[in-house]
Amino acid sequence: MKRLFGLIGFTFLFVLSAVFYSDFNEIVFAIIGSLGVLSVAVGIFLIISKKNKSFGKSLCVFAFAVIYSAGNMIAYSEYINNTIINKYSDKEITASGYICDEIITTDSSCSFVIKTDKINGQPSDAKIQIISYTNVDAEPFEKVNFTAHTYKNNVNSQISHGIFLKAYSYDGFKIEPTGEKATTFYSFAVSIRRAMKNSLDMLLPEDYSTLCRAVLLGEKTALDSSVKDDFSLTGTSFLIVVSGMHLVIITSFVLFLVRKLTKNRFLITGFTTFTVIAFMAVTGFAHSVVRAGIMMIIVSFASSNLRIADSLNNLGFAAIVLTAFNPYAVADIGMLLSFSATTGIILWSKPIERSVLRFFHYQNKRKEGFVGTVVYYIKRLFKICVNMLSVSVSAFLWILPITAVAFNRISPTVILVSLLCEPFVSALLVCSLLCSVLFICPFISFFAYPFGLVSGLCSKAILWLVSTFSQLPFSTIKTHSLYWFVWIGVSVLLAIGGLFVINRKFYVRISVSVSISVLVIGASLNVLLTADNGEMKIYNVGNGVFATVNCPDSCSVISCGGNRANADDVTADISERYSDIEYMIIPNQNNKYSSLERFAVTKFDLNNILVYDNDIKKQNLLNAFDGYSRQTFGGNSHFTLNLSDTVTDEVICVDNTMFQFIKGKNMTVLFVPTDADLSNLPEKYRNPDCLLIDSVPENFDLISCNTVIFSGSEKQFKKNYDSIKEISPTVISTSERNITVNLNGG
Repeated sequence: MKRLFGLIGFTFLFVLSAVFYSDFNEIVFAIIGSLGVLSVAVGIFLIISKKNKSFGKSLCVFAFAVIYSAGNMIAYSEYINNTIINKYSDKEITASGYICDEIITTDSSCSFVIKTDKINGQPSDAKIQIISYTNVDAEPFEKVNFTAHTYKNNVNSQISHGIFLKAYSYDGFKIEPTGEKATTFYSFAVSIRRAMKNSLDMLLPEDYSTLCRAVLLGEKTALDSSVKDDFSLTGTSFLIVVSGMHLVIITSFVLFLVRKLTKNRFLITGFTTFTVIAFMAVTGFAHSVVRAGIMMIIVSFASSNLRIADSLNNLGFAAIVLTAFNPYAVADIGMLLSFSATTGIILWSKPIERSVLRFFHYQNKRKEGFVGTVVYYIKRLFKICVNMLSVSVSAFLWILPITAVAFNRISPTVILVSLLCEPFVSALLVCSLLCSVLFICPFISFFAYPFGLVSGLCSKAILWLVSTFSQLPFSTIKTHSLYWFVWIGVSVLLAIGGLFVINRKFYVRISVSVSISVLVIGASLNVLLTADNGEMKIYNVGNGVFATVNCPDSCSVISCGGNRANADDVTADISERYSDIEYMIIPNQNNKYSSLERFAVTKFDLNNILVYDNDIKKQNLLNAFDGYSRQTFGGNSHFTLNLSDTVTDEVICVDNTMFQFIKGKNMTVLFVPTDADLSNLPEKYRNPDCLLIDSVPENFDLISCNTVIFSGSEKQFKKNYDSIKEISPTVISTSERNITVNLNGG
């Protein structure tokens, strides 16, 4: 069996991803189980009948990988993930443990991860992310005792590293450093990382140093939000996330220097292995870097033994290493993108390159004379450009389905932007590495300045390119509509069909035409069918209300309260379709309506923030807060906001209470906050189609509506159920799920 590791590794990735992202759906398990049993049966039959023993063995191996990976995911979820969550989630705990990584600090908060050794006096090995809005008097890898109210962690990238719990500094949080520190290989790597960051901060202006830190070390938290938005809009966020590409560039540079000093292949392998492990440690063992590192070490060892390593087999082996004992590694979407892009490059980049060179009748024989030499090098440059283009195109095509589904957007300009930026990124990586390392070395630190200058110039070029392309009208296209998935499905089927066609040249033309036609027709129908769309979404956030009004081209938030533990889920759901928020309306500064404001303003661009508060001192404080476009008002105000061409929000402020009357083409929703008296509400607003509440208002008998939507915990809903039923016989609660109201379609 030529590619045993490749078969097992890719099966692991496929099955684990299907199980995890389907949320352990029973139908998915049934399909996977049936596939495993059928593969075993067919495989054994082929082996016994001796018709195709090789294929039969492959089927048996495939079946083993399917069954093992599904069982591994179930066992890991049940006995590790669920055990920790059931024991400690949504409870106050007293624990001790070590801060197991660097403390990440921003302007408004700091976050770090504690690996516990005891919880509530019992031995327990769990990782808890702490988010603090005040400075913490502790150092990385220091042992601490702490008390915190923990919540279930819903951030997939952290779950992939075994961080299943999180806690916030305002929920009775207390921390006490003990002064005891752990010294490990990783703690030493983190110390080097901090020293490198300090070097970059001292050598470069802030805008350039933060970019260098992001590209070299993967720390993008310090980047300005507008810069991160530019990278996101152009689809080039992979440039500021440490990945296999970065490792290849760094390792290639180190090997270039090593080969100048020695030709001994065993020494070269040793230097390669050391460089790979060191870079993985300094960058925090990101899954995509570990994937590339494993492949590079295998290739290096094969080369030292005068053998050629199979790329797909190496990639599969890396998948096995990453997922065999941590099936939740597939929760990191960056890892899946890394594997997908690498597979595309291995399978498609060379054929694309050959096709392009054949199209241009490329031949490059060196001729005598000056002109012949110039032509020779121009053609070599052309071939290099074609190689870069083929790599970018093949990677883009293979990650396209994942980005469309996971992020609900694609960036048509990504290939061009990445081609223009990659030379600068390569130079930036090498120069920022040299300047950050040389600067911390005594006596030779002055050598860092020239490399720092080059790093600054490369940073300036990258920021300008990304910013320029992000402003183009179609720098990013939303893919949340059904027609995108239909187009992806049709394109995948056409690509598979090409494997069985003899006349490939003709088939490529037909399949490309069909694919483009499906995309154009789908986009046209989508424009016609969704032009008047408008919906209101009320989220399950526990105690409070978080509701948005979503239109094709805009999103507005009419209340942003609730339990902070739900912040990541809510902001992630909104960001799938929108990068900015037109209006954020806060009925009052009670946590039930404003507690998640901090999360929203850090995740999105906000055009207008309206806060109702009669306290003049609070108004003045708010007007000077964060520098956002924020308006505060009080008194008996009344105005109308046009949330879209078809949806309006009338704000009625009476007797220290803000009512909101949201009106679409065929549906109206009245939002009434806690402690409201409906007798103060003008009579013309007392007959909405839907009433949104989180408590029973006074004089509720004055309201006539078809449906009551109750936003709050299950306990609150049960407590108020009898009174709510008196308002309307149709009652819906957010305690179990999010609720969507179609404002324009009835």
